[in-house]
Amino acid sequence: MHRIKLFSYAALIALAVALFPQIGSAQETLEKMNVGYSAQAGAFAPIWITKEAGLFKKNGLEVNLLFIPGGPTAAAALVTGQVQAVAMAGPAVVSSNLAGTDLVMIAGIVNTFAFQIITVKNITSPSQLKGKRVGVNRFGTAPDIAMRYGLKRMGIDPAEVTILQMGEQSTRLAAMKAGQLEAAIVLPPITTIAQREGMNILLDMSELGAEYQITGLASSQSFITKNRPSALKLMRAFVEGIHFYKTRRKESMNIIAKYMRTDDMEAVGATYEYFADKIVPKKPYPTAQGIKALLDLAAKDRPEAARVSPERFMNVSLLKELDEGGFIDQLYK
Repeated sequence: MHRIKLFSYAALIALAVALFPQIGSAQETLEKMNVGYSAQAGAFAPIWITKEAGLFKKNGLEVNLLFIPGGPTAAAALVTGQVQAVAMAGPAVVSSNLAGTDLVMIAGIVNTFAFQIITVKNITSPSQLKGKRVGVNRFGTAPDIAMRYGLKRMGIDPAEVTILQMGEQSTRLAAMKAGQLEAAIVLPPITTIAQREGMNILLDMSELGAEYQITGLASSQSFITKNRPSALKLMRAFVEGIHFYKTRRKESMNIIAKYMRTDDMEAVGATYEYFADKIVPKKPYPTAQGIKALLDLAAKDRPEAARVSPERFMNVSLLKELDEGGFIDQLYK
């Protein structure tokens, strides 16, 4: 079943790419590029806003923005060249690179655990979670890793709970309401909706201060090397998108609502405040320490990961060029 899903996503991406040709021809003013995002969650708002605010076009790019569910599928699309960049989870980039690809993080979006562990009404302390069912989307993904980390920080061995794969955030919330889970790991706006239902935030992981490369903008070394002017346009647009995100609340909230397919503006506002004000950096450098944390985790199954430098999984040259030239600072003056 999983293989069929992967094939289906690959086929859909291929169709979208076929209908929207890659890097453009000399006859076109705007250069065409395929860019993806791997989840419909608030952490991915900067890439949506960059598209909808017209900032790709401002920088000479006609971007086809594709939803490619799941980090592994997104990584595969990058490797095959179907897309040139993807806003995606850090663990998938690290796993792909360790397997021999040249995928790297070129920007960081969420450089810490930005998840929240929520519980049903009658669970108000960590000790009450022992023996209970907790939901993640899929084993080995960023939410799964974050849940296990959060449990340990609360003094609970992950073996003391039953961790279940429950799919997207909305599905996890529905499972809690139906009595199929006692806890789940989510992001705003699901947190806000859960609180309305009387559920509790047991742990806001962003307050732990741990560096962890949860999401970022990924590409391939080969694309950056062969198409550096195009890659630089992409990065310039992206940092302008972050500036728009942080300074244009109303417009940004409308874009978030569109991509998250909701008219619940209270929940969208909570999403905006959490990520725009608290999480996403003005200068979106990926964090070496955050990637090292991913490597330390990967080393449990791949001992060689412990000996690899985090810098292998990053290419900050585009961002650094813009930063050192004063481009980012000028945006905020």
